[in-house]
Amino acid sequence: MKAQVRLSTRSGATHLPYKISDSNTIKAEAKTLIWSEQLEDGSTAILKMYYRMGLVNFIRKKILTFRAEREFTVLRHLDRKGIPSSKPIFWNYGYCRKYGFYEILATRKVTNTIALNNFLGSKTATNKNIDLEPLFEAVGNMHKYGVYHGALSTKNILVDATDDDQAKYYIIDFSRALLFQDSIAGKKIAWYDLLKLVRKIESSISIGYCQPYIIQYGLGERAVKKFYEYVRRYKYYSRKQKLIKNVIKVKIFFLAIFTKFNKGGNG
Repeated sequence: MKAQVRLSTRSGATHLPYKISDSNTIKAEAKTLIWSEQLEDGSTAILKMYYRMGLVNFIRKKILTFRAEREFTVLRHLDRKGIPSSKPIFWNYGYCRKYGFYEILATRKVTNTIALNNFLGSKTATNKNIDLEPLFEAVGNMHKYGVYHGALSTKNILVDATDDDQAKYYIIDFSRALLFQDSIAGKKIAWYDLLKLVRKIESSISIGYCQPYIIQYGLGERAVKKFYEYVRRYKYYSRKQKLIKNVIKVKIFFLAIFTKFNKGGNG
């Protein structure tokens, strides 16, 4: 029987408390590691670590905010608003010899699910009409409560299709997410979420399949027409799209700084 890991649920500086098993590794990249661990209550946690940040980058994040901290805050906000997503457990940062300066986010594993991109290509999906109403309702509520996802692709949406009546959708991976004080529904920044999601879904099903759900989201007839003009032209990796995304990133960066120090001044 596998030993259960006692993970601290306290946010703040700490040292990595144990050796990560290769058998638990889900994804390993140059500066990102994702793995699973069994908790004391028998449930499974998904841990995501950003590491080898470098001292300067670590200090910058300490002054502003850590990515894991931002993601934890967004997930906690969504959980409180009842929007289906992975439930946060804790976030942490620290230093160790193997990984250098790191930050960690722990969330509870969403069980009995597969990624939407895999679901759309499965026999389960092709043999019946796919109802995306709960998904676009969740996306609409996410934007209504001020959350921009930043990477709203079908690989970052989990589907529980065990219920024959209606599939359940969970939005995950908010590493690029931003939390605004007011609703962003229908605004340009929200359209970037929708454009990527709709393009990915319709490339697997058919062009125009999402139109009823875009209307459900809250776009009027003229806006839907304009949206689909953008869908036809939208290329995520085009030079123009990269330029627009970089401009938005710069604006968001300064907005984050302003918000951080404004809160400090009001405190």
